Amino acid sequence: MLDKITITLQAGNGGRGSTALWRGKRPYGGDGGKGGDVYFEGSTNVAGFGRYMSKDVYKADNGQDGLPLNKFGGKAEDLILQVPIKTEVVIDGEVKHIIEKEGQREMILSGGRGSKGNLSIKKHPSWRMLTDEERAGETAEVTLIWKLTTDIIFIGYPNAGKSSLLNKLTNAHAKIGTYEFTTLEPQTGHMGDIKLMDLPGLIDGTHSGKGLGTDFVQHTENCKLIAHLVSLENENPLDKYQQLRKEIKLISQELFSKPEVVVLTKADECNPRKIGEVEKSFEKLKIKTATVSILDDDSMSEVRKFLKTQLQ
Repeated sequence: MLDKITITLQAGNGGRGSTALWRGKRPYGGDGGKGGDVYFEGSTNVAGFGRYMSKDVYKADNGQDGLPLNKFGGKAEDLILQVPIKTEVVIDGEVKHIIEKEGQREMILSGGRGSKGNLSIKKHPSWRMLTDEERAGETAEVTLIWKLTTDIIFIGYPNAGKSSLLNKLTNAHAKIGTYEFTTLEPQTGHMGDIKLMDLPGLIDGTHSGKGLGTDFVQHTENCKLIAHLVSLENENPLDKYQQLRKEIKLISQELFSKPEVVVLTKADECNPRKIGEVEKSFEKLKIKTATVSILDDDSMSEVRKFLKTQLQ
């Protein structure tokens, strides 16, 4: 999933005005047509920017040249590029547009003016033919940033069971493995009408570029709740939780400040006595928790209710 790309856009040039003469004396040339504009349009059928290549130039058509017998050149078709919902359009380091709705269309570049033909200039002596530079369409280097929207984000160390829980709760098919970083990019799924997202695993030092880095942060801005998954396989789950909280604060103060609950995972790998002790350690700090094993239907049902309630 390509969620950030920089591409070059170019609006169409205006058409040349005709310099045709009737019987070698009388101006009779038509005006050139306007060059095509460039638009971005929001679409729910587009995920990421895989259809675009940063090395390519995306150019609208040029306006048609004017013709003899005072025939005007036609306006070129506009270039409309579809992008995902929640796409930021950045030009010269500034967010110029945010595409937030299906069908929302924003003009990015304007096509060049068509030059007047010699008949128009004869009728209006103050007018003149335009140079190639004056007919040129606008050009810009544009960075597109896609920020996924979600209700609940799963966060935690690698192998905390995030992908397994996402798959079990939703229709997702996130990759699962026993090694670190099986999730290389955000994975999403729907639990009824609630959208869940599994982020790549975090490690100590993520804020400084270790592991998979911090590019994922752009996808956390629109979420409502963080579900921090902590594996009960850890010797001290509370210490592990607090350790990652310190890292999250270094990554993003905004992410650190979002409402958060804890889901204690892999309960089937832990004895009931230890589970009770761990739950109490979080309870003393007034941290809301749910305990789950993806092999236990009752605990899966409870975690569904827990997440829905905490989201509300």
